Amino acid sequence: MVHKKIDIIAGAMRNRNIVIIIAAVFMIAGVVALIRMPRNEYPQFTIRQGVIVGVYPGASSAEVEDQLTRTVENYIFGYQEVNKKKTYSQSKEGMMYIFVELNDNVKNADQFWSKLKHGLSEMKMTLPSGVLALFANADFGDTSALLITLSSESSSYKELEKQLKRLEAECRKIPATSKIKHYGLQKEKIFVNVKPELLNEYNIKTISLLGSYRMEGMVNYAGTLKDKKNDLAVHLPASYESEKDLADQIVYSDPLGNIVRLKNIATIERRYEDPDSYIKQNGKKTILLSLEMQPGNNIVEFGQDVDKALSTFEKSCPKDITVSKISELPKYVNDSIRNFMFEFLIAIIAVVAVTMLLLPLRIASVAGITVPISVLITLALLYFFGVELHMVSLASLIVVLGMIVDNSIVVIDNHVEKVDHRGSPWHAAIRSAKELFIPIVTATLAIMAAYIPLGFMLPGTAGEFVYSIPLVVSIALIVSIMVATLLVPYLNFLFIKKGLSSTKSPKRRKSFLDILQQWFDNRLETAFRHPKIVVTSVLALLVISVILFKGLEQQLFPEVERNQFAVEIYLPTGSSIEKTAVIVDSIGNTLMRDKRVTNVTSFIGTSSPRFHVVYAPQMPAPNYGQLLVNTISDKATRGVVKDYNKKFAESFVNAHVSMKVLALTNCKNPIEIRISSDSIKDIRLVERKVNDIIKGTRHIHWVHNDWDQKQQNIMVNLDRDKANRMGFSKTYVSTSLMIGLEGLPLTTIWENDYPVEVRLSQVTDSVKSIKTLENQTVTSPVSFKATPLRSFASFTPEWTEGTIMHRNGDRTLTVLVENEPEVAATTVFDEMKPKIDKIQLPEGTTIVYGGEYEGQKDVFNPMIVALCISIVVIFFILLFQFKKVKLSLLILSTMLLPLPGAALGLVLMGYPFSLTAFIGITSLCGLVVRNGIILIDYLVKLREQ
Repeated sequence: MVHKKIDIIAGAMRNRNIVIIIAAVFMIAGVVALIRMPRNEYPQFTIRQGVIVGVYPGASSAEVEDQLTRTVENYIFGYQEVNKKKTYSQSKEGMMYIFVELNDNVKNADQFWSKLKHGLSEMKMTLPSGVLALFANADFGDTSALLITLSSESSSYKELEKQLKRLEAECRKIPATSKIKHYGLQKEKIFVNVKPELLNEYNIKTISLLGSYRMEGMVNYAGTLKDKKNDLAVHLPASYESEKDLADQIVYSDPLGNIVRLKNIATIERRYEDPDSYIKQNGKKTILLSLEMQPGNNIVEFGQDVDKALSTFEKSCPKDITVSKISELPKYVNDSIRNFMFEFLIAIIAVVAVTMLLLPLRIASVAGITVPISVLITLALLYFFGVELHMVSLASLIVVLGMIVDNSIVVIDNHVEKVDHRGSPWHAAIRSAKELFIPIVTATLAIMAAYIPLGFMLPGTAGEFVYSIPLVVSIALIVSIMVATLLVPYLNFLFIKKGLSSTKSPKRRKSFLDILQQWFDNRLETAFRHPKIVVTSVLALLVISVILFKGLEQQLFPEVERNQFAVEIYLPTGSSIEKTAVIVDSIGNTLMRDKRVTNVTSFIGTSSPRFHVVYAPQMPAPNYGQLLVNTISDKATRGVVKDYNKKFAESFVNAHVSMKVLALTNCKNPIEIRISSDSIKDIRLVERKVNDIIKGTRHIHWVHNDWDQKQQNIMVNLDRDKANRMGFSKTYVSTSLMIGLEGLPLTTIWENDYPVEVRLSQVTDSVKSIKTLENQTVTSPVSFKATPLRSFASFTPEWTEGTIMHRNGDRTLTVLVENEPEVAATTVFDEMKPKIDKIQLPEGTTIVYGGEYEGQKDVFNPMIVALCISIVVIFFILLFQFKKVKLSLLILSTMLLPLPGAALGLVLMGYPFSLTAFIGITSLCGLVVRNGIILIDYLVKLREQ
């Protein structure tokens, strides 16, 4: 086996032209790969989350929970793909949301969602008849590549939508375009405001009115006329094409020929309804286009194609419509990749420069040229294996850069030593690679063993984040071995004909390398004379490093550097959208006056689409608002957040304002305390105890819970006997109330491809109040008389839970805590957790912790397991190489040596212990073990000689 390896190296020397041609071809492929490789900001994360939505109008949160949520949860928990622990639900007034999380081992999520959607459509048959809709949205986790807004002060929403469709048509032409979605559209509606007194006068029932208009508005199939020559489809004209057609519709006639048209009993007006949610940009009415890119494409090129489409569109776009890109992932990716490429280039230059400074020019030249050769070949192989160019893969190349040049340097150094001993350059080149081949391979395998378990042990987002690191490092190291053993020997023979000793003379001035070597020799001799002091000092440093690591704050992922951040506004449950808009506008106007802010897009009653991979959108609610803020730079983002965070938090008494700098953590709040029980009473009891502990904890910014405040409602108590005698059913009464309060869909008028909904409502001259309900008239189907609702019903206030949350199918209230930005969440959490653990819990009640604590536990524990696996694998690699347990353990112990420096560096720089810090320490451990392998191997050979 050894002889075969010798033959390979010697054969490469004899067939050097073939080796050079192969290397050149791979280098050219590397240049092509660098140009064509798909680019992204981060590795592609699989968002294994979707949402199931149930619509149950008129049901309270408790009724939604009992009659809808529990049934659907029991059904979906039957699927083995569902991660029950991380699946949670919201039961709200008339709505159900179940956020379904899939297990990490699910690879084909689309197949699961297709199966689930089919099952839900069948399941809806078994639910209460009042459930109007039950569907699954699997696009919840899709991230938008670009968010483009169209805003205007003078153009109507209809005109904006017309231009949006033109822009969509241009973007559809781009081959890489995937899904295109619209947000913020406001449709014109025609309101038929009937006059109750006239309905009573003509005995016209609103339900009859609804039925007749809906039938007239339908498109009916009239058949096909077959005349032996042609098949002629028979079409009927649309019943309503304008407000005039509606107004002229006959709604009443009697035997005497008297008729009543709709215009005689109602006023008809076309207008925009008060919206449930809408978007504004810098104070202007706005609609938004979301573009997604098909996987596998170059997102930077996709962004360039979109820019061309925008340029074409803007040529014919009205001047009063402003087109803006409020989220531009291609730009962020291009900027981050360009910065990393610049840093990568600096790293290459630094490695080459250091080599040039420390070694003679001819030796340094051989070592330096191996860096670009290895890097380009590595890029070619990464492109072949489908690895994208992103921050993690580039960072991996930077980390492995020093390891790449190390292999070549040790071979070059061995060659120089053999030439110094008067060996021929040809045989010295072959022997230098042959003697070090096994130690280099062993050392490389040890480094690879330090990384590879990370790619398999970390779950979810963290696993996908680091998945490319072992692959990039392994490929780069294997390439460096091939270059060091097959190409470097010939370069040694070609350029290094003389050793270092042959160039020395008594009068020659000592180089920096000579001085460094002499200093090291002296320190080494001193260390050997005082072994006890050295060992004791090392042990003391290790103890200090452990203490320093324990004192470090923990943070799973760092914040994202981007000229963009979000502002979230939460008002009490039941707050109107108008009240939310006032606060959102106030914050937006303040931010727009800041010169560091370039754009403010407001989402009132809703949130933006997912513009960052782990920043999940909120469900629509009138008491919620969001601002997406663009700034002039990454630095300005943090400055604006720092300046306004506390100011906005204290400016609004009945609202909470949270400024969010984007990060890779997928938890909504840094500290989450989850209280689970079947009893709401017990949950609220424990919640009060937890809140008392939180009040006494320092550095707390905001505390709330995900059940919201109790919601005030009005209960209509029907006198059943009176209602039955008059022929009023519950459905009949609710329909009359809907017409009086919100209106009911009557029909739809199509103006080409633009639908205009017609709504039946009731004329009201005053602000709606409890009197509106009391005076609402209901026409009896028996006596045909209009009767005020107060005559057979009473009204009482009712308080219900705003939202009832389930987690893993159990009622769970989560206390959500935000810490002050100056202090890490782990520090605050560590202070309150021991006190919470001491709470005496009622039977059947449990407390678990989410937020960053859960995320760190889910990641750091597997990281420790991965590290243990790496240590075991490295030990067996060493044992296979040296055949002695003592030597293997000696080299393995060197993995502890980087810890003091790493701990001191994190403390001095003020960095928390994070996933990236762990990977960096792993790199250091691998390098130290690698050096130990080569050093011990050299020691063994010296002893044998």
